[in-house]
Amino acid sequence: MDQENQTSQNTNETESGNSTFTSSDQGLLEPALKQPKSSPFLILVKTIVPLAIIFIAFSGYNYLQSTKPKPKKPQIVEKAWPVDSITANAKNHTPKLKLYGTTVANRRVDLRALVSGKVTEVGAGLKEGGLIKKDELLLKIDDFDYKGALQEAKANLAEAIARQSEIKASLSLEQENLKYAQVQLSLAEKDFKRAQSLSKRGTVTKKLADDRNVVLAQRRQAVATSKVNLDLLNARQEQQVAVVDRLNWRVAQAKRRLEETKLIAPFDAYVNSVNAEIGRTMSVNDRVATLIDQNKIDVRFTLTNAQYGRILAEEKTLNGRDVLVSWRVGDTPITYKANIVRTGAIITSQNGGVEVYALVKNPVSPVALRSGAFVEVTLDDREYQNVIRLPQTAIYNGNKIFIIENERLKEQTVEVVGASASDILIKADFPKDTEILTTKLTLAGEGVKVKVRASKNNEALSENKVPKKTKALSQRGDNKVSSSKGL
Repeated sequence: MDQENQTSQNTNETESGNSTFTSSDQGLLEPALKQPKSSPFLILVKTIVPLAIIFIAFSGYNYLQSTKPKPKKPQIVEKAWPVDSITANAKNHTPKLKLYGTTVANRRVDLRALVSGKVTEVGAGLKEGGLIKKDELLLKIDDFDYKGALQEAKANLAEAIARQSEIKASLSLEQENLKYAQVQLSLAEKDFKRAQSLSKRGTVTKKLADDRNVVLAQRRQAVATSKVNLDLLNARQEQQVAVVDRLNWRVAQAKRRLEETKLIAPFDAYVNSVNAEIGRTMSVNDRVATLIDQNKIDVRFTLTNAQYGRILAEEKTLNGRDVLVSWRVGDTPITYKANIVRTGAIITSQNGGVEVYALVKNPVSPVALRSGAFVEVTLDDREYQNVIRLPQTAIYNGNKIFIIENERLKEQTVEVVGASASDILIKADFPKDTEILTTKLTLAGEGVKVKVRASKNNEALSENKVPKKTKALSQRGDNKVSSSKGL
């Protein structure tokens, strides 16, 4: 009965809310209106079950969290950087200066025509780049006129010599005449004295005495004339001697001019700038060719003011120092020994140093060295006493190095005194067998742990060599701690 009343009441409310229901709508609502009312137990079950599920899930989560295995903490491991080192070995060291220069001719001659005329013959070696030997014929000029001049000079000389012989004979004759005249004068003087004595006693007439006096005067005149003639002949002889000497020089000059029609090589040389051919007429002093002495080649190179000063401070002069010259032909270097012979007269402002010349001792062996070649010159620098040679990678901040003690780096300040090629020479007082770091570490510092790689550093140092440089480590971050891979 209550259910019917409730149904009737719901129906009335529905009708009051919506007075227009169709019969079909009313049919749909009737099953719903007829559902039974939910009980309190059912409501309680629906509330408790979800809460229980949530509680069980939370409890299980807590249990799993409390019973799961705990991960191990990462271990902090200090990294040891692999490095190279050398053992400190102080000794006297003479660095090698590697310089560059060019070869120049020590003796260069412009060969010129000494006489004029037409070229009739040219030597086989007289051409650009040719090689000639000493006393080899280079050029011959037509010698017809010069042979004629020589023949004429000889003829003039022969004539002068004949004239000299004639004068000499006349001089000899006059000397004999003088002797006879002097004898006759002596006899005439005696005869006159005797006639004069007899005349005073009246034995002979006075006229006879006068005749003897006339004869005496004649004899005196003959002697005087002979003496004058003798002086004239002596003067003529001296003149003729001068003529003969002059003509002898003419003959010698003609011979030389004839010889100069042949141009002979004065030394073994390379030929350059040839300016003569067969048929060409050459004038005196025309350039025939330029000769460069094959056996005298200099190497010209420049020392900086610092290098020049260091060597002079020790030895006072450069002259006499040996150098090694290397000429690279293709991939093969050819070496020559040379000796410094002189330095430049002025300091070159362009190069800022002193020009030095070294004479190559044997420029024709093993390969002929010519002028103008670009060469490398190796020269001993000054000797440094009690120094250590290190690669540049061992130097930090200009004057700092690191030594290795118990696999730890320790910073040391040193004095850099010089350089040898790409290496540095330092002065420092280290105990024997001190290991010096040579690897360039970006993170090098006091106390950094390192591990020396196995190498032949000690052997290299004993041979005055330096081990190969290693690449700089570029890693960033803490050099002491690294995380484990398990995190």
